[in-house]
Amino acid sequence: MFFFRPSSNFCTLRNSRIAYSRKDFVTFQGRRYLSTVHLVLICDFRPVPPTRIPSEIRLGTSVHPIRMTRPGVYQTDVSFRVCGFWVVVALLFSSPVLQAYELPLSPAALHDAWTLGQRNDQATAEFLAPYSKEMTGGTQESPHIAQIDVLTPFAQVLDQSRQNPSHFSEQEATQAYRQRGDTVIVRIRIMLPASYPQSERGPQSPPASQGESAVLRPENFWQSFKFAIKQHGKVLDARSVHNKPVYSSATKTSASMLDGQTVWLEYDAKAVASDEIAVEVTTPEGKTITTNFDLRKLR
Repeated sequence: MFFFRPSSNFCTLRNSRIAYSRKDFVTFQGRRYLSTVHLVLICDFRPVPPTRIPSEIRLGTSVHPIRMTRPGVYQTDVSFRVCGFWVVVALLFSSPVLQAYELPLSPAALHDAWTLGQRNDQATAEFLAPYSKEMTGGTQESPHIAQIDVLTPFAQVLDQSRQNPSHFSEQEATQAYRQRGDTVIVRIRIMLPASYPQSERGPQSPPASQGESAVLRPENFWQSFKFAIKQHGKVLDARSVHNKPVYSSATKTSASMLDGQTVWLEYDAKAVASDEIAVEVTTPEGKTITTNFDLRKLR
């Protein structure tokens, strides 16, 4: 809000010591509007590492330094025309700085992830949608890639909370995160086709209902696939690789069978920049499947 007297040569904004003259105002439909605004922008970058905070804001040929006023809070003085205000706001809030995936997770971020996972509703599904991609084009004669997910530290907490809707407290989620550390996980699901040869089923089986023994296919078929996660043209080194079989449910007329494998590739989050990554999977037939994830757009 500002005060302006028609007979005066200047005015001041409320709670401001900056004086504006008549030339700073424009007339539109009989009313006077301030055409130039001087603002003090205060941005809270506490969830973002200091190394990722810009040192300045550039508006045309003007450069406005960003300075820290107290730990985690940064300020800059900016003068620009009203028409450019929304452009600057859009640039600030759409920049990669504010969209970088969080590392490490703050108590507030842990609370948000746990809460969203416990909801396990439409909002949860919409949030996780960018973290997952379903793959198509697999054959009916050989194993094929069905789905590829990328899980940031935030998404891992959310996913664990979602899979444990009861008897999983926020404190337990925090403790699990501390024990796990900051990692980025690429999860790949490989499915076997229904026409997979019966002769290649293995003799071992998981517990089945009603005393029926399950019929399994070789569980190591996933090792015939090759996995590579690339960023900036370089292959990232996985900290660990492990798998988990996917079984069908046993029924009265059919035993449980091995339907596929889920493969986890775990990476140290410090070695994965907040940028685009490429996930490449090479099938036993030599076909390479590639999909990209932009970590700047994930939390």
